[in-house]
Amino acid sequence: MKRIYPTSLTLLLLISVSVIILFTTCRKTPEAGREYGWFEFVIPDSDTTHNEVDMSFLNEGIAGASGFVKVENGHFVDGKGSRIRFFGTNLTFSSAFPDKPTAVLIAGRLRKLGMNVVRFHHMDNQSVPDGIWDASKKELDPGQLDKLDWLVYQLKLHGIYSNINTHVSREYPGCDYEGIDQFNYGKAIDQFYRPYIEMQKEFAKELLTHKNPYTGTTYVEEPAVAFVEINNENSLISNWSLLTKLNKDHKTALLQQWKEWIGAHPEYLKKEGFSNDLMSVIANYTEKTPVTQKEMLWGFLMERELSYAREMMDYFKKELKVKANIAETQAYYSGVQGVSREAKVSDFDDMHSYWEHPDFPGKSWSSTNWTIRNSSMVTDKQTGTLTWFAQHRIAGMPLTISEYDHPAPTFFCAEMFPMLNSFAAFQDFDGIYHFTFDAPYDGGRIDNFFSSAGHPLKQIFVPAGAVLFRMGAVQPGTHTVQLDLPPASVLENMVKTGDKIRLHGSNMKYVWQDAGASPGLAIQHPVNVNVKASEFKLSEPVTASAGPWESETGEIIWDNRDSINAVYKINSPSAKAAIGYIGGKNIELGNVTIAMDTTRYNWATITLTSLDGKPVEQSSRVLLVAAGRVENTGWKWDAGKTTLGGDWGKSPTIAEGIPAEIIFKGMDKFTVFALDPAGNRLNEIPVSMKGSESSFGIGAQYKTLWYIISR
Repeated sequence: MKRIYPTSLTLLLLISVSVIILFTTCRKTPEAGREYGWFEFVIPDSDTTHNEVDMSFLNEGIAGASGFVKVENGHFVDGKGSRIRFFGTNLTFSSAFPDKPTAVLIAGRLRKLGMNVVRFHHMDNQSVPDGIWDASKKELDPGQLDKLDWLVYQLKLHGIYSNINTHVSREYPGCDYEGIDQFNYGKAIDQFYRPYIEMQKEFAKELLTHKNPYTGTTYVEEPAVAFVEINNENSLISNWSLLTKLNKDHKTALLQQWKEWIGAHPEYLKKEGFSNDLMSVIANYTEKTPVTQKEMLWGFLMERELSYAREMMDYFKKELKVKANIAETQAYYSGVQGVSREAKVSDFDDMHSYWEHPDFPGKSWSSTNWTIRNSSMVTDKQTGTLTWFAQHRIAGMPLTISEYDHPAPTFFCAEMFPMLNSFAAFQDFDGIYHFTFDAPYDGGRIDNFFSSAGHPLKQIFVPAGAVLFRMGAVQPGTHTVQLDLPPASVLENMVKTGDKIRLHGSNMKYVWQDAGASPGLAIQHPVNVNVKASEFKLSEPVTASAGPWESETGEIIWDNRDSINAVYKINSPSAKAAIGYIGGKNIELGNVTIAMDTTRYNWATITLTSLDGKPVEQSSRVLLVAAGRVENTGWKWDAGKTTLGGDWGKSPTIAEGIPAEIIFKGMDKFTVFALDPAGNRLNEIPVSMKGSESSFGIGAQYKTLWYIISR
């Protein structure tokens, strides 16, 4: 047979067709101008310069200058009656007591990023220099108080409000429960044990009625102190299953109150299954436990912790005369009972959550023996942490999330603020606090699981988060679906699923499921709990989506049907975002297309947010953030990428450069600049024009994670 050899022209055509097919199906490698790679990117924790990413304009001149923050129509308003949302962070342990120059820098840095509230947490845990106590741990240390006062004053001058926690992690005398971490800091016990209740009151009085010499006011009368939380992450029911392990003094106190409760509820004495042995009921609790015993157990614990909550609220408001908004504890502590309790006593509804909090298989908080699951929340088919917040939202009350994080060293931290803040804006929540912004500062490395200090991704997405939430770039939904929860059904639901409650676990997901809610409901519509209803039900049936979850506004689209292709999109006039496995895809968001090249993991978060509040195509300043992973130099993962053990590497932090093309349709002429880690302009990036389309490429060659598009 005669062999046929292709001509040069034929060969060229074959190659051209192959290339066309290759690049129309998927970008296998970054094109010119869109390099992939790693580079040093060190975030300056104390930078306060006014530049492209300065969000200071969002804060009022002086926090509380117009008066106290109040609640009107289920939301916070400032002294002038204007709606105010809060976006901030926590300062814990010694970081709540910086020296005076550092305090000024902290206030300036948080203001620049776009934050307007700081929560003071774990101050009561240790003696000076790491806590508020003197060396004896019996009195407040004057030097520590002075540092706290100065910091609160500086925050006030920068338009940043304060949230003061009273009991967080003080170790009560006689509360040594070795091996039972759930009783750490007297959790559950200080809800019923009188000496600990009085100690809480004494500490709160000494701290809150102390006069700050820099503001000239006590904390109870300071308008820049917008919030007070009484007892962090604490309820009696949250540790119900461990009450049999109480020591003699604590158990005696609880059983005396149980005896008094039975005497006040004689209706149970003649019911089938009656038992006056509380510890036996707890120790032998199963699905087959008689209903009478279940009703007695939950009824007693519910009344006991509600009595505590009312006593403390009365003390703070009537005796101390605290003018700030007060929460007793977080609403999910005690599950459905916690929602009911907070609705009865608190001014606002507070929540916490962490996506994949580190797990400690041995000793709690071991610095070497810990793991994370290291997965993206975008792939979670139960909406990750997000529905959790909405399921505990109380109708007619503001909701804040005073602790939240995607802890280091996860690959997927970049998704945190875009997902949380867009969801919170859609649900019309009232406050978000990252956990935490703790020292050391300006070390050029990620130092621990939680702190944003040294963590580039936990800072560069804050301005974008402020646009999404504080500036309202994502609009609230208007068609609310309620869980109607009559008062009588609280005990009924505790009987059904109260045994599911643990220290950090709630039974509210079971309550919503019983009412007929689907997993994606809170992405589709705003939801809340109506505690004044007359019948237990959903306010209306909602059909679960067979396709991607989409908000009623059309501004949030979450497709997680296929985990390796899961994408969370934001498409509003002034904010565009593609989050998740977007490598090799063209994500069309109205007049903007985000086209990321294929990379090893194909995972990234790319956001465009208008810093002047105008639609992206009209905005004079659009912040573009594109990020995947960041690491310290020399991180040493285990084989499963679930732990670093005790070796967190060293400075500097290094970042993964994301190669992508950003395409605009019908947008007036603009310029694009890469920004340095502080947000200052570096290189101008070429922009191509083709008809009505403008486009430019980004990638590792610019050695940055953020860019400014200006007109």
